[in-house]
Amino acid sequence: MKYKFSKNSNNFVYFFIFLCGLIIIGFVQVPNNSFAEPVNYGLGFDGINDNVQLPLIYNVFGGDSWRNTKTISLWIKPEGPGEECGQPNPGHCQLIIGIIPRSWGISRGILNGEDRIWIWNIDDINEKPDAMIPLIYEPDEWIHIALVHDNNQLKAYRYGSHLPGDTRNSYASVSVDTAGEKVSYLTLGGFFKQDEKYAFKGQIDEVRVYNIGLDATAISQIYQELTPPFSPNLKAYYRMSDGDGSFLTDDSGQGNVGIFREELQTAVPPNGPQWVESGLFGSGPTPTLPPTFTVTATFTSTPSPTATPTRLPPGFTPQPSITPTRTLDPNTNNFLFLPMVRK
Repeated sequence: MKYKFSKNSNNFVYFFIFLCGLIIIGFVQVPNNSFAEPVNYGLGFDGINDNVQLPLIYNVFGGDSWRNTKTISLWIKPEGPGEECGQPNPGHCQLIIGIIPRSWGISRGILNGEDRIWIWNIDDINEKPDAMIPLIYEPDEWIHIALVHDNNQLKAYRYGSHLPGDTRNSYASVSVDTAGEKVSYLTLGGFFKQDEKYAFKGQIDEVRVYNIGLDATAISQIYQELTPPFSPNLKAYYRMSDGDGSFLTDDSGQGNVGIFREELQTAVPPNGPQWVESGLFGSGPTPTLPPTFTVTATFTSTPSPTATPTRLPPGFTPQPSITPTRTLDPNTNNFLFLPMVRK
């Protein structure tokens, strides 16, 4: 007996075969890399007009203590060489982070023929940068910088390493705030005022603001992403966790949100700073380091288990200090490197 299939029957068979094919493709398709989430974001600044306005520093610190005591910690990846500063002081260089009106900050630029990252402070004595600490860096490579201002001293750390020459005497940061009006605010990525433009070009990640002067042992914790519960001295933590939008979340839970801007105007997406995959802490189940972090030290080191930190905020776990057996050369990039990990 012969069976004749109608045209509709043939269409059903073709559809069934097509559906089965889709199911099979779904099974054999290579899985996506969802294991790599969350993406490690950073913020990219164009060196033209990008910046982030952070809150009034009085509100961040809950008072005026910022003038005498503070720690600023962040990772940066400067793009290309620096530019000549507008005037012979670092307040007129590319501003990475600092106070507006200018009081203290971390900048990048060429002063006296030297392309450096500058840690600086203006105190009440002469109202100009009385403390300027130059740090060498390599363009297009990640570097960690920390500014510590405490006990009338300004200190600079690079990759968590503090050299003897990276300390300056410096008193309370100058302030234009009054008892009735607070106008000094934190800014990230650039300084803009009328015809003055000092915009940073590069990437920024893992910005932390403390209301105390951390010691070297505490700063060694920079190689870990922070997780709750946070130290009560952590007043702002910009982990760059958003990944989109034009606001910068304060991951410390203190609510010190930043606003994307172009010069002094609120940025309208897609303008303003750009979210990028920084790759700083690697991704996936096993964190990895960018190739630029392969640092060969020119000295040997031994842990000192008896070392006791002199100043640690609540929430920090003391770690063995590292004592170099030879003096570091301040003119080279040979630093003690501590591996970064995702907690």
